[in-house]
Parts: sequence; C-alpha cells; structure tokens
Amino acid sequence: MSKSNATPKSPAEKIFSRNLWMFSLGTVGRDFLFNFFNGYLLTFILLTKSLTPAQFGSISAIIIAARVFDALNDPIMGGIVESTRSKFGKYKPWQLIGAVSTSVVIVLLFNLPLYGWAFIAFLAVCYFLFSITFTMNDISYWGMMPSLTSDAHNRNKLNSFANVCVSIGGGAAGFLVPIFTTGSVGTAIFGSATKAFGVIAIAAAVMMVGFQMFTIFGVVEPKMTMPDVKKKRMKFKDVFKAILKNDQLLWAAICLLLFNIGTNPYTGGLSLMYTYFEFGYDGLLTVLFGGAAGMIGMLFVILFPSLCKKQGRTKVLFISTALAICGYLAVMFVGLFVKNGKTYDLNILGFEFHFSLKFLFFTLANMATGFNGMYTVQTINMANSVEYNELKTGKREESLVFSLRPLANKLGSAIAQGIVSLVYIIAGVLTYTNQISDIENAYSGASLTAEQGAQKLTEIKDVIQSVPENNKKILLICMCLIPIAFLIIGLILYKRFFKLDEKRMLEINAILEERHKKEAEENATL
Repeated sequence: MSKSNATPKSPAEKIFSRNLWMFSLGTVGRDFLFNFFNGYLLTFILLTKSLTPAQFGSISAIIIAARVFDALNDPIMGGIVESTRSKFGKYKPWQLIGAVSTSVVIVLLFNLPLYGWAFIAFLAVCYFLFSITFTMNDISYWGMMPSLTSDAHNRNKLNSFANVCVSIGGGAAGFLVPIFTTGSVGTAIFGSATKAFGVIAIAAAVMMVGFQMFTIFGVVEPKMTMPDVKKKRMKFKDVFKAILKNDQLLWAAICLLLFNIGTNPYTGGLSLMYTYFEFGYDGLLTVLFGGAAGMIGMLFVILFPSLCKKQGRTKVLFISTALAICGYLAVMFVGLFVKNGKTYDLNILGFEFHFSLKFLFFTLANMATGFNGMYTVQTINMANSVEYNELKTGKREESLVFSLRPLANKLGSAIAQGIVSLVYIIAGVLTYTNQISDIENAYSGASLTAEQGAQKLTEIKDVIQSVPENNKKILLICMCLIPIAFLIIGLILYKRFFKLDEKRMLEINAILEERHKKEAEENATL
C-alpha cells in the first residue's frame, strides 16, 4: 500500500514550484535597497547635510527630474529587454548588470564625505545613474514574471509570493534604517546618523546582488521567453505605439500612478518627520508606527490569492482600499484630537524607549493604512494585459507591457517628491532639520560613549521641542488627506474603465489557447 495517495507533480508543476521560490526570493535585496534609497535618501540629506533654501530647492529639483527621467526611461528599457537575444535569455543579463552597477552607485552616494554644492553636484550624477542602473534590473526582473505562467491562480500565487518578499525586503529597510540611524548610542551605528547611513548602504548593496542570484541562477525560463533569432528589434517609436494600443494596460498604470502619488508622501517622509517632531527623535518609534501597517500589509498579501479566489479581485480592491482610507482618517483624528498625556517606558528585545498613549492610538490607527489592494491588484492587471495585448496584436511583449509598472511607480514618486518638498517648505521643516544635522555632524567624529550619545539626544530634543504645533499639524493633515484624495480618484477610474476581470481573462485565455492550437497544426503541416 502506498504511503500517500497524492498525485506526483508533473515536470511543469515542479518547474513552477521552483520558479515560485527562486523568482520571489530574488526581490528581497532589491526592495531593501530600493526602500532604503527611495524612502530614506531625503531623510539622510536632511539629518546629515545642513542646507540653505537654495540648496534644498536644487535637491528637490534634481530628485524630481531624475525620477521623471527614470519613469520615461522604463518603456525604452522594456523595448531593449524585449529585443535582447542571448544564450542566457532576455532577462537575466540585465538583472545582473543592473544589480551590480546599482550597488556601486549606492555605496558611493552614502559614503563619500561631501557637503554643500559639491554634494549636490555629486547627488545629481548618482541619482541619474541610479535611474539607469536600477531600471535595467527592475524592468528585466518584473518583465520576467508574466512569462513564468499564464494560469490565473498560479499568477495570483506568484504575484503574492513575490510581494511577500517585496514586503520582507522593504519592511526590513523600514525596520532597520530608523533604528540604526537615529536614537541612542546603543542602537544608532557608531552613535551617528552620518556613519550609520554609510554602513547600511554597503549592506544594501551586498543584499541586492546576493538575493538576485536566486533569480539569475534558480529560475527556469519557459521556452517562450528564450531568444528568438527571427524576432525583429523594436524601434524607438514602436515602443510607445505598442503601449498606446493596450488600453487596459494604460488604465491599470494610471490607477497605479494615482496610488503612488497619494501614498508616497505619507510613507516617503511626511509620517517619519511628523513622528520625530511629535513623539521624539527615536527610530524605534517610527519602526513601531510603520511596522503596524507593515504587518497588515504582509497579512493581506499572503491572503490575497485565497481572497481573490473567493471574492474576486475587484471586490478585494474596493474593500481593502476603503479600509486604507479609514486608516488615514483615523490617524488624522488621533493626531488632532488626542492629547499626549503620560509617558510610559517599554523594553523590547533590549531596546528601551518611551511612548505615550497618543502614540499607541496613533500606531493602532495606522494599521489599516497597510491594506495595499490598489497596488497588488493593479500589478496583477498589468500581468493580465500581456494576454490582452496578445489577443489584440498577436504579440505578448512581457517586458514592454510590464515596464509601465515601474514607470507608474517612479513617475508617481517624482510627483510625490514635489508634494513632500512643498509641504516641508510650508511647514518650515528645514529650519529644524538643519539644526539637527549640525548636531549629528558635530558628534560624528568618532564612536560615541553613552554619555556623549545622551548629550547629543538632549540637544536634538531641545530642537524638536521648539517646533510649533501648527507646523506639526500641517505635516499631519497633508500626510493623511493627500492619500485619501488620490485613492478615491483611483477607485472611480478603475470602476469606470477597467474591464479585465476574472471572467474576461478566462475568455481571453480560451481564445488564445485555440489560436495556439491552430498555429501549431499549421506549422506541423509545413
């Protein structure tokens, strides 16, 4: 009698199971590095470089221009990847080149001791280089995903696994960077934000290259993604023509763009600076605040395939986005109407910090903002638009189609950066961050003793206590109302224009399967 009645996996199932893990693990280091760079570069600059208003304006302009360039570069890179023909496939060479070159840029940017206009000039060079090098890796990585399976459930599963690893990598950055850059001498590396950012940059570079090896050496690409020597290389004008023909891809990209414009100011600076100003200069506080939403986000991504199977993607999208909107409203309500009151001491894994009941309520309210249904569903929709593209044009063009995902992310990030900079100016943030950076640099000469670390924090605390309440309220209101507005617009457009639901995708796949059978029969008779 056999030990198990389970049906042995077919070769295709074994390959998918392997790809599921190897592809997903590849993004852990990528997203640690990207979240470190995208989420904390401006914090690094504000806390370690004393800036004049002209210099801060120049930095904001550089970041916005580089991100717009980066976004527009994505379809071009998608066309290049789509036209690549090598014995290693069309994705893996660019994944490797992009990972290594991006790592070099990151290490240099965060470690060379430059200040003033010299730093700003170097930042401009590095930021534009990052825009090119990370795009090489990003387009080729995500462009590979829809080529690994066209089955609806497997695609949901692959997307879910990959996004769990996105959450692990990005979440690790969100956890470690604040702890090891701000706070007491016991947590901040060498007791200095200046040195800490440099060390973390080196770690991020190693992680990006290391985890990409899982994908490069572990993923088995299906035959359809192997180089086709007969395929013509795409011309520059053909790249944008191909995108414009795919209306469902464009609407998915627009909804994703709105999501990024709305949520990036919250996660990309405003909530961090508000937490420092309102509750104290302690990275543990920002970790607890952001971690609450991160846990919900992770749980949502894990449950996403089963939720979609039971409820359908559209229903999951609307419910999860509504919950996120409620979360932003709750955060604003707590911030405006709950008083700080008594402060409590807490020790977690040897880390000691002080918190108020207001901070506890603030953190609990933030949990609901972790529902990222708009992002997750639109990623799936972009993958599905590959088959829609094949139905309309006879071509899959995975890399080109999926180039709009990072385009929407980066263009949204560029617009969000402009919003963050404007809010910082209105709230007078630079006045106080310059004082903090002067203190950080004054204590960055050598490893600090506990006494020196305490003195540094006392001086920074005095700066934070001088921040007016109205300035903090500006940060709070903007960081909550901005995402609400953009998420509502995204929901309206999605309901009005997007048509690729599960039922429609079954119809499309059936038509394509029949078309492929006929083509195979015709080729067999030749």
